[in-house]
Amino acid sequence: MQSLFLKGSKTTPEFNYDIENFSMSIIGESDIDELNPFYNTITKFLNTVETIKPRRLNLDIKLDSICLNSKRGIVFFLMRLKEIQVNCKSALLINWYYNTKNKLMRTIGEDLEQMVMLKINVLSIKSKESPFLEPA
Repeated sequence: MQSLFLKGSKTTPEFNYDIENFSMSIIGESDIDELNPFYNTITKFLNTVETIKPRRLNLDIKLDSICLNSKRGIVFFLMRLKEIQVNCKSALLINWYYNTKNKLMRTIGEDLEQMVMLKINVLSIKSKESPFLEPA
């Protein structure tokens, strides 16, 4: 199995899976339309991840914006991660980062935690430039 990197665009976030660290990240804008296969692609990729039976998985999500279609895609992605957690007995760490000025993104992270019944660490950050370095 290899790592996977999908470059972000104006409407899709960047996705990175680092096989050596068993870590994933979804970063950027997520304003996709119904026909965009982005979340379907990364959710199907999790089938490959499951084959290596990871003992742990880390996911960092930092979205500057999100639309309803994206939220739906993230729900299915997180549900598939939950299946892997159960099937492989993987330790799963999910961090949802939001800019301190964007309370809506905080609420969405909290809502996702309830929807998929997974622990999601909802963490505020101070600056857009370094989303994983400056917890508030």
